[in-house]
Amino acid sequence: MTMRAVDAAQRASAAMHVVARVGAERFAFHVADVEEVLESPKLLAAPSAPPGLAGQVVHREQTLRAYDAAWTFGVARTQALVAATALVLRAADERVVLLVDDVEDLVSLDPDSMRAPPPGTDPDGVLQGVCLPNAGGAGRPDDAGALIAVVNTAAVVARASSLRAASVDVIRVRA
Repeated sequence: MTMRAVDAAQRASAAMHVVARVGAERFAFHVADVEEVLESPKLLAAPSAPPGLAGQVVHREQTLRAYDAAWTFGVARTQALVAATALVLRAADERVVLLVDDVEDLVSLDPDSMRAPPPGTDPDGVLQGVCLPNAGGAGRPDDAGALIAVVNTAAVVARASSLRAASVDVIRVRA
């Protein structure tokens, strides 16, 4: 493989993102930051949890804190939180679970087309920017032309981890 081919392959890999929907918004997570997508995760309730912490999920014999993505990104939910889909996110040695409404697709996003988030839309600094899906790339036809917020996973994990000190009582919820 030539250096040019290696550079092209690395660039293509860097552009791949998992797109998830939260309320009416779409968020892209770099594929290398998503350890796994969980369908219908078993959520352990945490009745005394601080806002944003929805409970805990057992993943690969580890108990991980599960956060509501609507809280994380400051967006309104179009329906009540249901743990239908979750992303296991990884940043360095930290892992957290983010509860989303749905995982829509794996798309290629052109890093050169990314723009800064609009002023006032990212007070917690959890976004790298916003962009449109690549022309002719994956995506749903009804979302054509819709902006996708590109997530700074390390910032999301750090924000979630800041709640770690909160006292949480966990009870099992029957499935």
